[in-house]
Amino acid sequence: MKHSTTASPPTYNTIQLELAGKVARLTLTRPDKLNSLDPEMLEELLDALGRLQIDGNINALILSGTGRLFSAGVDLSTPFFMEAVTDTSIFSGTRLLNWQHRVIEALYGLPFLTIAAVNGDACGGGGLGLAMACDMRITVRKARFWMVPMMLDVVQDFGLSWLMQRQIGPSRTMQMAMLGNPVPADQALSWGLVNELVEDQPELVARMDALEKQLGGMGTDALRMLKLIIRNGFTSQLREQLGVEAVANGLTFQSQEFKEKKAAYLNSYKKGKK
Repeated sequence: MKHSTTASPPTYNTIQLELAGKVARLTLTRPDKLNSLDPEMLEELLDALGRLQIDGNINALILSGTGRLFSAGVDLSTPFFMEAVTDTSIFSGTRLLNWQHRVIEALYGLPFLTIAAVNGDACGGGGLGLAMACDMRITVRKARFWMVPMMLDVVQDFGLSWLMQRQIGPSRTMQMAMLGNPVPADQALSWGLVNELVEDQPELVARMDALEKQLGGMGTDALRMLKLIIRNGFTSQLREQLGVEAVANGLTFQSQEFKEKKAAYLNSYKKGKK
């Protein structure tokens, strides 16, 4: 029996977690603060992602923001930006970032498909980091993406030094981190930073609704197995990957979902040939 902890999601103050069938929607709800990350939002995100991690019925997560931005990064008025920090240890900043970075690891480590529905700008470690920790990014045309470390003479955090290189390569990652220039959505699409571009927020909502329906109809075990296989294929040798694929598909061939989908496919194929 698959375990579910999100059938009745809790009420949060800075985020909203909803579940429609096999698809979860997680929305950042601090539009007055441009959905910036503060300690309360961090803890609520960690709680929600923890619940999703152990829910065996989820196929996908759609992450988005409210208002005109996806996220402006960390809240500049909080300890996350070293405001009002009383800890005098030279390791105080490191401890704070280790705490914040847990959200990137939690999001990236989810076993099912994750999609960032980027409704506006995604910037800084916190904002761009959340988007890049997802498997896919679908964005409105007006959105922009940028990093800010050298504007403040700091080092880029939230895993972007690792995540970005895997999407756009080391040279473009260096360009974004060093120069800090916003990358518009059409350029982000050509670079491979985002997967799809839509015109505006209503079109983004419609696209997410369509994906919710499509992904919700997929077999949960096969979908999760496919994500695992693709992730493994990024670093494995071909012979190893072929063996892993054989084991994984050998398992899915025995599933009831495969048998039902196979029968429906063959039936539609036969009807099409008549």
